[in-house]
Amino acid sequence: MISIYDNLVFTPENFDTTSESSINIILRNQEFLTSKTSEILLFEEDDLKWTEMSFSNKHFLGYLNQRPCYVSVLDDSSRPSDEMMLSPLRNLLGRIPDSLFVICSRSLQISEWYAANQFCGYCGKKTSMHDTERAMVCSCNNVMVYPRISPCIIVLVTKGEELLLAHNKNFPGDFYSTLAGFIEPGETAESAIEREVFEEVNINVTNIQYFGSQSWPFPSQLMLGYHAEYLDGEVKPDGEEIDKAGWFHYDNLPQVPTGNISISGQLIESYLEKLKS
Repeated sequence: MISIYDNLVFTPENFDTTSESSINIILRNQEFLTSKTSEILLFEEDDLKWTEMSFSNKHFLGYLNQRPCYVSVLDDSSRPSDEMMLSPLRNLLGRIPDSLFVICSRSLQISEWYAANQFCGYCGKKTSMHDTERAMVCSCNNVMVYPRISPCIIVLVTKGEELLLAHNKNFPGDFYSTLAGFIEPGETAESAIEREVFEEVNINVTNIQYFGSQSWPFPSQLMLGYHAEYLDGEVKPDGEEIDKAGWFHYDNLPQVPTGNISISGQLIESYLEKLKS
């Protein structure tokens, strides 16, 4: 097996053009094979032989430290050894290097895309992998089904020294975060921000500024992060997704995500740095 370290270099590609032995990450039902201490396990090709595990399919991800890297999907009949366990990616957030998170994110999205597109949506026939592109295709038409990515916005709304934070009904305890939502067909990211913020907490925003993005494979989002300023309105949670929301002074924040876990935390931390500078 290969040791995990912080300076892994990953380059995403769709097809392996080398003859080198591969590095493999193992996945089953959206969970990664890890050690008992929840460390992601990276296997050499030879390692897979002595494990006696069987795999339903595998997909090329790209090059890890210039070597081909694959995700191998563990067959349901195979059981990890006593020294190993299966761990969801959410449990590994903040505990693995960013470069490894990129690989895991890509693994989840490609394996789920492949599993969900085994049959044609037009005629119902079995699909197959396209010869030259990362796509599933059917003989009934020339439509290629590529891995899906759903664009979302996530925004930190501020009013001077105060930050607008919200508690989603699905959040544990008193955990708060920034507002987020999917971009609807025909919308720009900016119009989605205006709509989502008003729908969820009943306020209008202005001065929308792009911050950065993050792949969020739960299941296949691309989070587009923004800062925005309060314009008008009184905070009123929608009661459906958001049950609590309010303004918090920067030196008295509730429990919020950290920057090493999500772009929500990065948005908050970047604004705090700006206020304190």
